[in-house]
Amino acid sequence: MSRPARVLVSGYYGCGNAGDEAILAGLVTGFRELAPTADLVVLSGDPGATSAEHGVMAVPRALRSARRQAKMCDLLVSGGGGLLQDVTSWRSPLYYLAIMHFARKAGRPVAFVGQSVGPLRRAAVRAATRRVLAGVESLAVRDRQSSDVLHRLGLGRAPEVTADLAFLIPPPTPTEIASVREKLGLEDLGRVPHAAIALRPTPGRGSDSELAARLGSAIGAVCGQTDLRPILLPMHPRFDAGFARRAAAEMRCGPHVVEDELTAREILGLVASCRIVIATRLHAVIFAAVAGVPPVAISYDPKVDGLMEQLGTTPATRVGELSAGDLAGEVRQALVEQEKISVRLRARAAQLRTAALRNVALAVELLDRTHEG
Repeated sequence: MSRPARVLVSGYYGCGNAGDEAILAGLVTGFRELAPTADLVVLSGDPGATSAEHGVMAVPRALRSARRQAKMCDLLVSGGGGLLQDVTSWRSPLYYLAIMHFARKAGRPVAFVGQSVGPLRRAAVRAATRRVLAGVESLAVRDRQSSDVLHRLGLGRAPEVTADLAFLIPPPTPTEIASVREKLGLEDLGRVPHAAIALRPTPGRGSDSELAARLGSAIGAVCGQTDLRPILLPMHPRFDAGFARRAAAEMRCGPHVVEDELTAREILGLVASCRIVIATRLHAVIFAAVAGVPPVAISYDPKVDGLMEQLGTTPATRVGELSAGDLAGEVRQALVEQEKISVRLRARAAQLRTAALRNVALAVELLDRTHEG
């Protein structure tokens, strides 16, 4: 009897970012659907937490551990998420490229799936990306903009355009929605209209404190005008919590800042309880789409533009040129057309789920071609 295939998964997992945990949850869901006997091993910043939340084997994500695991696997899945960008750090993309290099050097196939690529500002990072991805067997990006980046890099092959793996997570159940309401003491969510607010600091946009104040003032004004009570959701608490508190300080409409660390499923349940989502965080918008809640996006990165394009719309405004008027107009329209938008969102989310599952299908096809029992 052949042994189960061993699939090593590389991404920003076990690091406290709910968006990336949603990506991993989607990847696990996809593998259980298409390759249920495969053993997933996840490189994680917190292996215990990853195992507990996702029901998979997890190991430390340090390079020494990754090199050892690459030799033991039958396939490396790199992704998903925005792993190859050098805005926050030049070291980050080199780390993920190094893991792909380890797998290739060990003779293991690599599926690069569900990722966005860029911005890549440094010539050395662009060169390393081109060199490593040229040897990757399966190549899929989550938006058209990332395909364009790879074309400009001179990769010489076109990646398949799929969708974010988080679209594979199922909508929250009524029990999950009620449970997170109770956990946070927000039982009035069913009676008072709330807006889920998911903001993040934005590198290269000046002072975090100044940006938080500008966002808080604009969002607080529109919530006050529309009788929405804002709930600020730090998607990555280590980076977002202080930013959320600073934004909330500018609001005069009873803001609530979530201090509890929530799982991705809990955040999804909380989003489903709200009338609208206002976000710079990409995965807050995806949670909104999965739950059928109208999202109003404030773009800070091409990946947000790419997602909104996939959802058949555009961002309300941009961080660098924040327009309170445009933001207010989008929020009012979303509230008026909530039912129609919800129906359209659910249909789009179903289509994007199919596209997201293609990421896993590509990995499984590669695994089937190369795995020997």
